[in-house]
Amino acid sequence: FEQERACIPCTIMAALVVGIVEGLPIAAAIDQANVAAGIAVSRPGTCVVTRGDLEERLYRRDHAMTKLVPLPLLAAKLAHARETGARIVFTNGCFDVLHAGHVRLLDLARRQGDVLVVGLNDDASVTRLKGPTRPVNALADRAEVLSGLASVDHVVAFEQDTPLELIRAIRPDVLVKGGDYALHDIVGADLVRSGGGTVFIAPMLAGRSTTAILRAGTRLTDPTTSELASPAVCATVIVENR
Repeated sequence: FEQERACIPCTIMAALVVGIVEGLPIAAAIDQANVAAGIAVSRPGTCVVTRGDLEERLYRRDHAMTKLVPLPLLAAKLAHARETGARIVFTNGCFDVLHAGHVRLLDLARRQGDVLVVGLNDDASVTRLKGPTRPVNALADRAEVLSGLASVDHVVAFEQDTPLELIRAIRPDVLVKGGDYALHDIVGADLVRSGGGTVFIAPMLAGRSTTAILRAGTRLTDPTTSELASPAVCATVIVENR
């Protein structure tokens, strides 16, 4: 169904046959056929429904609450954006417990161009970088929280400990990192600059960090360090609330 123009019933049958030939369960093949028909109906006149059209529509439907996209789809979106003259901005991180410092960084990053892509460490790489108790929030949750920010256009996950391969694939015009990094420590800085891009080091918002937040939470729940957890305080609260 990628090559020929066809009526809606033919589109349905073609998509159904392709799904069955590719080994999809019959229910999934029927679902694919219905989605293909929906694409065809939404376009004026006769049209070609390509595999790319179908994959993108299925992905957007199944990930309606998130801006998380696979790298191949992201590459296609960025290619289209570049055709319009858009400047692509990239930053990355774990973003495990989102705080004001993260929000400020992402807002500043978005102002450096037209499209902001956030590289997000997957769960395994967060554990390797931060330790066995991290991440606190799984990848899907972290991606959904980032997707709720107006400054973020796309989120793409990566499994490596550094985003170098992702930067090489995306080729951003601007690479953004927080002010706790020196230029020579920023992964991908040389690559971006050699391609004519720039590196922007965003100022840090003092006193905000995920590690500090988690440590504060530990103190509040640790009976050896927290007044709130002591039996005397708990008893007082219970009596006063009766």
